[in-house]
Amino acid sequence: MSYKASLLKEKKKFGYVDDGSGKRYLLFSLYFVLNDLTEAKDYIQWYEKEFPDDTGEPIQKLCWALSLRRMGDQLEAKKMLAETMLSNLYIIPKLLGREIEEYDMWHSSSDQNIEYFGYLPKEVTDSITEADVQWLRQQYDSHELQHIRQRHIEIYHKLKSTKDIDERKRLISESNSLLNHVQSDMLTFE
Repeated sequence: MSYKASLLKEKKKFGYVDDGSGKRYLLFSLYFVLNDLTEAKDYIQWYEKEFPDDTGEPIQKLCWALSLRRMGDQLEAKKMLAETMLSNLYIIPKLLGREIEEYDMWHSSSDQNIEYFGYLPKEVTDSITEADVQWLRQQYDSHELQHIRQRHIEIYHKLKSTKDIDERKRLISESNSLLNHVQSDMLTFE
């Protein structure tokens, strides 16, 4: 039985998907490794409808961003890459072969830690093409993503020592709004 069929069976049986094991995330990696853009597109549409408030996880978001890039949806790919970057500040620079040290900031979950890169499956890294790497580098080094990243780091550095609940809410709200205005630069790499 496929993972998606298992999720659909759960939905039919219980009226909702209770995916504590994270199968819904794994499918992004599988479709990416298979380079099955048709199935990836269908799955993305289903996932967005089924899990509209799901925060996701960094590997899922990386595969999602790269799949969107391969589909030619540059703006959505860039937005998802920005989400990937903020969900784990270490995964993209490590993919680009850059040395990076852990930031002095609050990491709200283990998905945000520097060690998380170790969970990236070899099959995923082996499926990342040179064109994907060029796009990752161009986007990651763009002024726009640098600005978003820097402000995110500043906010989470403050959150590390801020105890006042209202101030924490304000900072988290600002952080949540950082991705609201990601713009397309329309550069593509084939």
